[in-house]
Amino acid sequence: YLIGAMTIFVQTIMMTFAVIGGCNYGVDAWSASSMWQMLDTQPPMQAWRIIFGENGERGEYMDGYSKQSMIERCIEDYKWERTFSSPDSFASERADMMSHLYDNEQLWKYVSMVAFAEHYVLTDDDGEEETVKPFNTFQAHKHSQPPEEPIFSGVVLSDWQSYDEDGIDEKLAVFKKKGIDYVRLECNLGSADDIGGAAQLADKPMFRARFGMLAEAAKRCQTQEMVPVVLIQVPWREPGDDSNEYFEQAIQSFADALKDATVESKRVVLETRPPIGVSAQEEKGLPMTTRISLGLETGRKMFEVIEEAFHGDTIAGFCVAGGSTKGDLPTAMEDDTQNGVRQGMRNCAQQRWGYEACFWEMGAKLMLQPKVGRLWGNTQSGRDAARELFRVNAEDMADEIKAGVPN
Repeated sequence: YLIGAMTIFVQTIMMTFAVIGGCNYGVDAWSASSMWQMLDTQPPMQAWRIIFGENGERGEYMDGYSKQSMIERCIEDYKWERTFSSPDSFASERADMMSHLYDNEQLWKYVSMVAFAEHYVLTDDDGEEETVKPFNTFQAHKHSQPPEEPIFSGVVLSDWQSYDEDGIDEKLAVFKKKGIDYVRLECNLGSADDIGGAAQLADKPMFRARFGMLAEAAKRCQTQEMVPVVLIQVPWREPGDDSNEYFEQAIQSFADALKDATVESKRVVLETRPPIGVSAQEEKGLPMTTRISLGLETGRKMFEVIEEAFHGDTIAGFCVAGGSTKGDLPTAMEDDTQNGVRQGMRNCAQQRWGYEACFWEMGAKLMLQPKVGRLWGNTQSGRDAARELFRVNAEDMADEIKAGVPN
């Protein structure tokens, strides 16, 4: 009798947790602390909800600037030469700023991932630790987050192609020891003139080798239980169908390379710019409704290409890269076009996979916009205002994602 009663009791508890898990994440989901464990222990739909929120509203902040780019931002965007006495102090001042921006419990309602440049994660050769302060602040919040709102740290491994097999393994092991959840890898395949047509991505040994190297790097991330987040750059504003053909061939070639390297797609995140096929100037001149329609249709086509390339297997997520705001001819998309692309992908993924798959990512254009840096100064009120604006920018993007756009 006692054994039977105990069996019924255990079954009741397990069923209760199963119901909770179906509606509100569940105990098993909460017990996993890393992104890898989330994706390993949970079905794709459940893992997505845990990482990105019930409506996929939580996203990623990218702080992957090189040291030189960081200083340029401080001068050109933040105008810190007017605020601080010497450019020599900019690196430590920016580290203080980012640490303060991250030290905000309310921020993590909208942000679930932060990708750090390598110099923010590892100390300098001379032992200086000033630039790792933001990472340390983030990690402290990561370990104190409520289990239903986990956050995950990433690193941008910009020079991954320069390592041999032992070298990249050693580097990844260091990141793993630091508590890194995911590793960003970028592969820029060049301009249309460099490539010479979409078919070359499949036919030329040089490109096949690059996809193979990229897949092998992703495999080595997975071997150390870190999630690869892979940015593939191909021409995306070429006229006619050229951009679509570049995108389709790049995704297919990479999916084939991942399969050959035995990489598990359910623990891979992809990122590309969308093949919208018009110049930035042409796009800006379109009516808003036309831009949104262009984005929606592009997003739907992108999902179909991904689904076909992976033969129905799911991926952990997809991020729509928006282009650059710098240079004489900026290539960045209009915000409403980019949101249309996201929503087009999200609608298709929700219907086919049961989760939205496409998440938002922001950097200097929208989240750490110049005004945030300009608010940062020598007064506590200015610093707190910068922190609040940083949070509000993330909240606004979360609201935009949840709102969607008309089909």
